[in-house]
Amino acid sequence: MKRIKILFQLTPLCYYVDMLNAPVLTLNSGMIPIHICNVKQAVTLQVLKKAEAIKVDESFTIHSQYLTIPIPRVIMLFNFHKIPKKQVVHTRLNVIYRDDMRCQYCGRQYPMYELTVDHVIPLSRWEELPLEKKPLAPNSWENQVCACKRCNTLKGSKLIEESNLTLIRKPIEPKYMPYLIITKEKADKYGWLEFLNYNVRIVEAIQTH
Repeated sequence: MKRIKILFQLTPLCYYVDMLNAPVLTLNSGMIPIHICNVKQAVTLQVLKKAEAIKVDESFTIHSQYLTIPIPRVIMLFNFHKIPKKQVVHTRLNVIYRDDMRCQYCGRQYPMYELTVDHVIPLSRWEELPLEKKPLAPNSWENQVCACKRCNTLKGSKLIEESNLTLIRKPIEPKYMPYLIITKEKADKYGWLEFLNYNVRIVEAIQTH
């Protein structure tokens, strides 16, 4: 493999380190997003003729003794048609993503730090209900929902019918989870939005007051 010696001149080294570590959206041969690498990895794939840049930032270039390459923002792999699938695993984070970062009681979206996962039937009340009135397990897709801190506190250890809250939709196990999760802010910053048409969940960075 040909070694690429990148020449740094006039600009502090830390700037180039940040630039080389900047994210690059990677598409398969069918233009479907499958991965996020960094600039250094993307340039290496281009030099090895394993990928081509679909979108570049012309205001920044990488210089070596062999070539000059504009900074890639999106690359497409040659001869790679696979679409990796993400196993639908029951985790706290996936419950929040399933519910689109939206509290299932008040219906509002929140940033991650304002969200919790609530047991619809509280753990402390689980044994009170007959089998036919509850899911198979307390820690399951069907008994856990995304909730804001306020609504979670209001509900406490109450059952739904004992509180003044209602679920905006019934919690179920998702059949599919996008392989990549990207914030809209990041997609805007690097010019990825036009390529995020499949296999990606775009998460809003929502502010609350």
